[in-house]
Amino acid sequence: MSGKPVPFWRRLEAGALLPLAAGLRRLPPPARVAVGERLGLLGHAIDRRHRELARENVRRGLGVDEARAAEIVRGVFRHFGRVAAEVLSLPAYARPGAERLFEIEGFEHLETAWARGRGVLVFSAHYGNWELVAFRQGLAGFPMDFIARPLDNPWLERAFARWREVSGNRVLGKHGALRKALRTLRSGRGLAILVDQNQRVEPRVFVEFLGRPAATSPVLGELAVRLDVPVVPVTGRPLPGGRYRVVYEPPLVPPPGDPREASRALTVMATRRIEAWIREAPELWLWLHDRWKTGPREGEEVLR
Repeated sequence: MSGKPVPFWRRLEAGALLPLAAGLRRLPPPARVAVGERLGLLGHAIDRRHRELARENVRRGLGVDEARAAEIVRGVFRHFGRVAAEVLSLPAYARPGAERLFEIEGFEHLETAWARGRGVLVFSAHYGNWELVAFRQGLAGFPMDFIARPLDNPWLERAFARWREVSGNRVLGKHGALRKALRTLRSGRGLAILVDQNQRVEPRVFVEFLGRPAATSPVLGELAVRLDVPVVPVTGRPLPGGRYRVVYEPPLVPPPGDPREASRALTVMATRRIEAWIREAPELWLWLHDRWKTGPREGEEVLR
């Protein structure tokens, strides 16, 4: 480890979560879900700050009343408790028979895009369980690379990266991210991109998202247009018994013409897909994140 010293409590955090992860992997999927959901509801009870942030986001984003917002937020905590338990158990989903937990629809869209040999941008959001989708896709012979900010806890980060890579996926650091992304796509691999979090720094564009301007990374659109790479949307939605329904959708197709405008149009298209997913099942999206924290400067364009 390098850089500034890591607080001692981070070691304690890892000392608690890594044994929990080992225990969760021993459970059958339904029991794992039950434990995760209970932990999520415990978080809902004690984490007032994120509970209130999520309620305000839901009220403004969906235009619902206080009671409905509170109901959705409780579901959000329950769902992401499940997600946390499943992510801590990632290696268990490589065991023989684990594939039966996943109902896959539209896989032909990914196969057709992959067959072009130009790489594939697999696009999703912090919705459902994106980590399990990527994990099972790697095991199915279509591995991806992730460009992700490391976890603040270095012990957990090393373990998490190792779990992800069991499936053949690879974790790329943020340093030199664009160069790494280009190398990934030019080698014919998949690149996983999530574009539903606040983009504090440049490059960014502002896109209307659930009624408010949201600072958004333009990387998905720029890579797709620059390299002529297909963008395949995918979601993984929970089912009872620890199962998931994974849906690959037809690729997003940017309009012909000016590359800059095509890139911006694709960014808007991706945002609209996320909005549609959220409206279908709002409790599956990460409302706990302050998506609209960074606003446009006066006169700055907002894409719609």
